[in-house]
Amino acid sequence: MRRHVGLAAAATLSMLWFQEAAAGAVSAMAEVAPPSVAQRAKLERMKKAADDLDEGADPAAYRKAWEDVLAYAATLYPPGHPELAWIEGELVTADYLQGDIKGALARAERLAPLLEAGGAAYRDRRMELANGQVVILMTLSEHDKARKLAAEVLEWRIATSRGEPSSNVAAAYSNLANAEFEFGNFDKAIELVRKANAEDRRHAKIPVNAAPRFSNLPVYLLQSGRLEEAVEQARITQETLEAILPAGHPFLAINLNTLARILLTLGRPAEAEAVARKAVDIAVARFGQSQQAVSYMAMVSQALTAQGKTREAIDIAREASAILTNALGPDAQRTLIAREGEADAVAASGDVPQAIAIQQDVVAARDAKLPPFHRDRIIGRDRLSTLLFRRGDMAAAAAAQREAQKLRGATFPADDVATLTGEARLAAIEIRSGDRAGGLRRVEAAGQLLDERLARLRATGARRSGLEIEIRAAYGWALDAAVAAGDEALAFRFAQRLLDSSAGRAVRDELARSTARDPRLGELLRRRQDAAIELEALLDRQLRLAGRGADKALIDEVALQRKAAAGRLADSSAALAAQAPELATPAGAVPLALDQARAALKSEEAMLVAAAGERGLTLLAISSDSIAMTTSPATTQDVAGLVARLRDGLGGPAAQTRAALADSRPASAFDFDASARLHELLFPAAIRKVVAGKPRLLMASNASLTTLPFALLAPRQDAPSLARARWLIRDHVLVTLPSLYSLTAPRTTPGSRELRGFVAIGAPDLAPSGTAMAYRSAEMARKVRDLPSLPATEPELRTVAQALAAPEQSILTGKLATEAAVREADLTRASVLAFATHGLMAGDLDGLDEPALVMTPAAPDDGLLTASEIMRLRIAADWVILSACNTAAGGSSDDSGLAGIARAFLYAGGRNLLASHWAVRDDAAAYLSVETVRRYGRGADPAGALRKAMLRMIDGKPFDGADQPVNWAPFVFVGR
Repeated sequence: MRRHVGLAAAATLSMLWFQEAAAGAVSAMAEVAPPSVAQRAKLERMKKAADDLDEGADPAAYRKAWEDVLAYAATLYPPGHPELAWIEGELVTADYLQGDIKGALARAERLAPLLEAGGAAYRDRRMELANGQVVILMTLSEHDKARKLAAEVLEWRIATSRGEPSSNVAAAYSNLANAEFEFGNFDKAIELVRKANAEDRRHAKIPVNAAPRFSNLPVYLLQSGRLEEAVEQARITQETLEAILPAGHPFLAINLNTLARILLTLGRPAEAEAVARKAVDIAVARFGQSQQAVSYMAMVSQALTAQGKTREAIDIAREASAILTNALGPDAQRTLIAREGEADAVAASGDVPQAIAIQQDVVAARDAKLPPFHRDRIIGRDRLSTLLFRRGDMAAAAAAQREAQKLRGATFPADDVATLTGEARLAAIEIRSGDRAGGLRRVEAAGQLLDERLARLRATGARRSGLEIEIRAAYGWALDAAVAAGDEALAFRFAQRLLDSSAGRAVRDELARSTARDPRLGELLRRRQDAAIELEALLDRQLRLAGRGADKALIDEVALQRKAAAGRLADSSAALAAQAPELATPAGAVPLALDQARAALKSEEAMLVAAAGERGLTLLAISSDSIAMTTSPATTQDVAGLVARLRDGLGGPAAQTRAALADSRPASAFDFDASARLHELLFPAAIRKVVAGKPRLLMASNASLTTLPFALLAPRQDAPSLARARWLIRDHVLVTLPSLYSLTAPRTTPGSRELRGFVAIGAPDLAPSGTAMAYRSAEMARKVRDLPSLPATEPELRTVAQALAAPEQSILTGKLATEAAVREADLTRASVLAFATHGLMAGDLDGLDEPALVMTPAAPDDGLLTASEIMRLRIAADWVILSACNTAAGGSSDDSGLAGIARAFLYAGGRNLLASHWAVRDDAAAYLSVETVRRYGRGADPAGALRKAMLRMIDGKPFDGADQPVNWAPFVFVGR
């Protein structure tokens, strides 16, 4: 109760002040005649005209109109009259919208006692002003005062509304929701803001000023970890706002900023940046560099930091901080958020001491204003502990983290994800401080609770959520602790969680179906998996459509599809729980043990696990007879930068997405330094010792490493050249593992495989290729029919068929290569399935929201076999050959490797894949696939056959440019 004393004292002083003011006003009123009927009528007309203006769209015009009203009223009423205070109260809104927050609060506090002195006639207006004060106090981070005042206003508004629709009641609900949200009471905040939205919808026409209230709900849902609900609510909010607001209205920026936060949470910073910049542009166009517009700049800064664009991120964050400090003060919440964004960017640039200094200032400011249990005080200590950890100051890091855990313990349950993240971080600190036993006990306990939380979440059928993203971050700290303790088994367990991906889940889904005790149960499990995946895909599509302002009818159609998919997921989940409860828990709920992995490896095999994280790169090299574990300080962003350099050295973005390039395209300047640095990071001495002499190397990685074929890594040379490079593919047969569970799946050996059938689809009937060298992707072609034909694909498929000599063969090319033909074919009969066509990424064609393979367009189909359509196929192939561009690239919702076309085929039943990481030249793709299959047909292991084909291209140079990495290295063998 002590924290309310200051507010009570302030209220007492205010009462004394307005008693004096009221006495003066009464004395003055006695000397002035009341306005005439005509004067009052004119005043009312001016009020109505001013009130009809949209304060959000044009606050300057709104201010001018009310200033004119106030000037005229001042000729009718004496100074201090409550009628003048009533009118001037509208200028509080104008002050706030134009960025003068402190001025707005000062004006409101001056006017409040004058309205109180007016008695019952002005009580309603006094409550309107109090509602505005709540918003101002929240903006200035005076949360405790705001919450108390908001509760009083809500009680008054409900009592006086007489059951009629009331924007005032809605505003009061919303303000109290904001206050509860700031105290971490998310469920209460969501309940209150839903009541606010319901109240606004009671009007025949939703008022314009209700827009911010509708925009709050998706924010609350996102913050509480309810990602899917947040996306759906953002769609509903966008639809509502577009119905009540004109195009370009600044209130639309609020929801766009929320969409940017969702995209950033999903790990899609480039899209988040684009949407956040749109929000800034809309707000600046109407408000100028106001605090509202500038606060959106903080989101742009965060998105830039996540992309490694630290210099620009720092500049934007500092600009925003300076403007907000001037407008709101140095300790206002929006200012502090901008400063934390600056700290993040500064730390990412490498200046950790400066980042610590900024974060310490933020923590001190919040400690001075917020109650101990406030979420921002706790999270601020988490951030400070992380920065201190990076600097190596373990004592200070431990003190900050223990304080955060102590504050959490009084409010949050033991299995709260943020609490468990803090426990894992504290364990890593303790182990590095010398308390290995205590740290291990702490991280093992935290890891067990994290496993339980993750299992409960996945048992719902959810494919992705804000909560799962938080859990994965917690596993990153747990891995750090295990590595610091030198516990290889524990590190292997946590690394699996960090490496988990959509492609890995696809493998586990297929494995669970294929090993179900009854085919009928396997089919029931598939129905549940299909519904969950469809929900995920529709969620991603909604985000894209909302972010680019798509047609309302299209967004509504997706919403209906999501609702239907949600119903199917609920029904199939209930049926599965009733008929096969053992299958209700998704495969992979229990991580693979290190001993299991070692037992699954053959004597000629080694496995490299590379887990990139925010604090460094963790490496585990494992074989049946040895193991090594080591770390590198290279962060996720450091590794991503090297991967980007290496890929850019292959021709850059243009070479990866062009539909057709001239034959005379010059060779790219290969980045030998980036290749060597990545080789040094991934293969230090301890790792080389385990993998040396092992002909077959299995690779499991995460983040940007999944977008890179490891074949083109090579040790450093004094005078680097393509001819002298010792490519990794020379020393090892390379296999990309989409999931470590692939180790336990049955493997087909050359002696045991049975070649039942071969189905080939490709060479779609498209535009003639002309004299350009065709590439199997698209950029400038905006319709499927405009894509160039691929003359090498039909002979490629027929040569592959001849090399395999399968008993059953079906080759669908030209006009036969349609989507309908793929759907109608019995693909379960094919041991080998091959596609030779264009591979498209999301956005390569107008309206394409997910990766796709190009087929011959034939009504009613569009000629695009999308990833979601591939996932609905029934396949039982030992090998799927994807001789197309970007088939190992990311998907619309996941930019990690294998998340698009490759994932779709793994889910549909493809056990092993041949997939590409970038745009593939038509002749190069044909050569690699044919040479690989020829050797496979003669009994070779497919991954070994791919290696031989690559080496023949490098050494034999069968065509011009064959020895260029861009041509021989794009394909990887994915599987078991």
